[in-house]
Amino acid sequence: MKKNISLLKAILTNDMNMFKYRTKSNSSKYKKMLLPIFLFLVVVSSILGYSILIGKELDKVNLNYVLLSMFIFMVTFLALIQGIYKSQSILFEGSDNDLLFSMPIKKSTILFARIFKLLIYQFIYNLMFLLPALITYVYFERPSISFYIVTLIYSLLIPVIPTVISSILGYFIKLISSKSKKKKIIQTILSSIIFMGVFYLSYNLDGFVTDIAKNASSINEVILKIYYPLGVYIDLINSFSIVNFIKLLIVNILPLVLFIIVCQKYYFRIISNLNNGSVNNKKYNKDIIRVNKPMVALVKKELNRYLSSITLMFNSSFGLILMVIISILLCIKGSSIFDYILSVYGIETDLNISILFYFLVLFTCMMTSITSSFISLEGKSINITKSMPISYKSILISKIILCYLIELPFIMVSIVMFSIRFKISLFYVIMFILLSLVSILLSSSIGLLANLKYPKMEFSSDVEVVKQSVSSMISVFSGMIMFIVSTLGIVYFNKYLSFNVLIVIHTLLIGIISFVLYYILVNKGVIEYKNINV
Repeated sequence: MKKNISLLKAILTNDMNMFKYRTKSNSSKYKKMLLPIFLFLVVVSSILGYSILIGKELDKVNLNYVLLSMFIFMVTFLALIQGIYKSQSILFEGSDNDLLFSMPIKKSTILFARIFKLLIYQFIYNLMFLLPALITYVYFERPSISFYIVTLIYSLLIPVIPTVISSILGYFIKLISSKSKKKKIIQTILSSIIFMGVFYLSYNLDGFVTDIAKNASSINEVILKIYYPLGVYIDLINSFSIVNFIKLLIVNILPLVLFIIVCQKYYFRIISNLNNGSVNNKKYNKDIIRVNKPMVALVKKELNRYLSSITLMFNSSFGLILMVIISILLCIKGSSIFDYILSVYGIETDLNISILFYFLVLFTCMMTSITSSFISLEGKSINITKSMPISYKSILISKIILCYLIELPFIMVSIVMFSIRFKISLFYVIMFILLSLVSILLSSSIGLLANLKYPKMEFSSDVEVVKQSVSSMISVFSGMIMFIVSTLGIVYFNKYLSFNVLIVIHTLLIGIISFVLYYILVNKGVIEYKNINV
């Protein structure tokens, strides 16, 4: 038991610094915690506003528990999505694989410790969404003491089932990809297929729920048929029963135990196959020596690092792939696709389809965060890069160039398909292209500046840098705020100016902000890059 506790403590101590970032040496512990706490409270307060609005309406019909069922179902779905690629990195790509498997420790113990770490990640992420719903429910319902006990326990259990399911999917993806010479490519393709499948099912869930609701006598029966553990929890908070409480524990814990027992058999084999690179299969021609220009060499170096990280590839390419899919659907089904997407969020609009596509381009560019982890992913090799006879400015510029090489093909294909299908005027085509150019510069500059300010140079898996780092959160929130402010501003000022004039002004403003941040990056950013030491 002591050995297991020591292993768990070591793994968590080494890997759970998800909000660790560089500060002054004399900074207090409390000061270092201010930014993560602030970002957490910003998210919680924003969601709390929405949950209160929903809670007021549900309280009128005495259905407050529906608020909890909605939010719990949502975080369960989010945990499933997050876990599909988090599990692959945390379970199989840890930097301490060689050390752990060389020690006299059971494979099941190592697997459990890593799943436990993944569950903690999921719990912290879920808490941002679940806490506002719980506060709202307590405010309107004034529940008994049994609610707090059951909810506390179930809050810890919520990530278990989606994490097990996503780990099984990640397990099979790794099992298949580990047998191929092109491991990263196979892994990315399989992950994208599964992710798109889950995303498609989520958009068709409304019809599924409607079909069930026709034959259900209550909302609780609908929830019970969709997700059994959630139905048991709703029964418990409405009327506590020791039998249901035991059911809740068993139905959540049993899948985890079975997963560990079954999967430990092939766990070591998968990791061994992944560690065996295909170096011996490569053929080198000693008579051919390729010489590249410094900037070309830097971009290739960044591209190789990008392609070596399944987490970064998957995280950054999903929005771009989704944009292409939406553009294809627009070509097939017409503008009704936009109406359907907006109706999912309860939005009705009569905006021109060209304006809606303009917003789609803006959203895709601003929410595609690639550079927010570029500096951190260099890790200890950053000292090698800095020792090269190349200016730091060129190193930073190469990272921005890579963003254009990755994002522009997807965006340009979407623009071409949309323009041909709807016979868009040359004015809008030019504005789409200009917007994509300046928006990519803006998002990549924000990502690099955030990563230079808060680098995370020590990590055991890419997930910690790509998904849990402060720089990634800043980059995502900045892009989200920029998109929301831009959209609301254009819609509001349409009372006074035409959309054509507004998008020209907006593109110009985005361009000015982009070049200002770029100027800061190639000047002050160079100093920050120079000061990073590992």
